[in-house]
Amino acid sequence: MANFVIISDAYWNDPFWGTQHYIPHCLAREHTVLFVEKATTWISPVKYDVPWSRVFGGAKLKRVTDNLFVYTPRARLPFDRRYRAISRLNQELLAGELNRLFEAMRIAGPHVISFDHKAATLFEKLRTRGKKCYYVVDEVSEFDWPLASKKAVVEDEIETMRAADAVVATSEPLLEKSASLNPNVCLLSHGVDLPSFSASAMPPEALREIRKPIVGFLGKIEAWVDVDLVAAAAGLLPDASFVLIGPIRTSVDALKGRPNVHLPGACERRAVPAHLSAFSCGIIPFRPGKLTQSVNPLKLYEYLAAGLPVVSTPLPAATLADKIVYVADRRGGLRVESVAVRARGTAERHPGFAAQIERLLASDSPDRREARLRFSENNSWRKRAEELVEFLGVSA
Repeated sequence: MANFVIISDAYWNDPFWGTQHYIPHCLAREHTVLFVEKATTWISPVKYDVPWSRVFGGAKLKRVTDNLFVYTPRARLPFDRRYRAISRLNQELLAGELNRLFEAMRIAGPHVISFDHKAATLFEKLRTRGKKCYYVVDEVSEFDWPLASKKAVVEDEIETMRAADAVVATSEPLLEKSASLNPNVCLLSHGVDLPSFSASAMPPEALREIRKPIVGFLGKIEAWVDVDLVAAAAGLLPDASFVLIGPIRTSVDALKGRPNVHLPGACERRAVPAHLSAFSCGIIPFRPGKLTQSVNPLKLYEYLAAGLPVVSTPLPAATLADKIVYVADRRGGLRVESVAVRARGTAERHPGFAAQIERLLASDSPDRREARLRFSENNSWRKRAEELVEFLGVSA
């Protein structure tokens, strides 16, 4: 049994789980795992939906399972994405906090995996003989963080990649960027929580009342979701219902007033399979851009685990599921074999996206559903955790 420390950029109780939650959850089956939550800054409650108790509550340690522990560090100085000197000081303070915790918990030589791009000083100051790995899941420089400096974010990440013993990237574009800074790089795509999809799920009552077929999106409705594209597709396919499930964090004016568009709000993580069971087709209508071209959407794997046909705007990650995920160009052709599809104006892409949805709704079959389920079986989170352990050369 090895020891792992996960430096997260999220809270353990976040309503939306990502790679930085599922990987430690699976590692804890066979290893001891300490999950270190994102350190709240003194002004986080002003900028985000963060309770003041996280600022004044002090450090906390709780046991989730026999092998999994969650640590809430003390609040840190603000503006660490704007001023690198503050970032380094925060990392040094966290390193001292964790070094004392390692001694108290008798965690010897842990392997450290950081999902935070600000980890170079932390890697240097932590007292451990274990591997230090940076796990990159997004193009962090493209996020619109309040009061952040893009230059500081880029420089912090470059320093972290160079300081790490290894780097894991979740998409080809992120892999290419990482390989230019660290020779020990591995591509690990996202996965899916297969056990939660194993049992037959009954759609919630609110979705059972919506007219079929349902073309669905499940996830955060952020600025990178092309609501104009969805609105146009809904207009071209009036006999289908378009359902977008998730918290709304951008304007959805284009969707309002359309009788076949539904916005039921967010659902709990454990209810995702039940909601997806009501869908007839899953969509990934992302806008073109550097952020989306580097992303590997978790919803892609969840859609496929639910047996759904998937239509996506051009994303390199969609080609990982060759012949299973359908990328719509403006002509509606199948372009999964190519990652060179050029982004076009929204107006040009409307017919192709709608045509692809209509084609899949009409041509779906048990054989195609079986192919999607087989793909999912090879992309479980448990398998990803095993591949990570193998890449890092960790022995029990």
